[in-house]
Amino acid sequence: MNKHTGLVSVTLALALGLLAGCSTPPPPRPVVVYPVTYDVPVGNTQVSASAGPQNLNISSTQQVTAVVGKPLYYQITSPVAVTVSVYERPSPDTGRVLLREFQGTAFTSSLTPSVSALEFVFSVKESNSAGTLKFTLSDRPLAPAVSP
Repeated sequence: MNKHTGLVSVTLALALGLLAGCSTPPPPRPVVVYPVTYDVPVGNTQVSASAGPQNLNISSTQQVTAVVGKPLYYQITSPVAVTVSVYERPSPDTGRVLLREFQGTAFTSSLTPSVSALEFVFSVKESNSAGTLKFTLSDRPLAPAVSP
């Protein structure tokens, strides 16, 4: 090996080493500052048509990212009676798994998820009802909800 070939090899090795060490780190994941409250609109209208009554239900969905194995506390207060369904979403390719479902106007509860993706679905219970409910998430226990 001549002197020139050796110098090119060393220079190339140094350049590759520097490039490997200069990789850009991935952007930081957003940090949620708990508690966080969402305003979620829900509504339901029943109309009559020649085919009979039709129910125009607007179900609102809130996707939530959770820490597996760590309790997630949530609270819902609604001006109208709602049905709330909580699902785990193991992956985007699989169906959701129902964890719990409840009805009313005020709930305070918690769960410890086994997957990181949760989905909360809110539907009004009575026809011709609408409103905006408050949905609060926290990493600490919440005081019991009071009906509006």
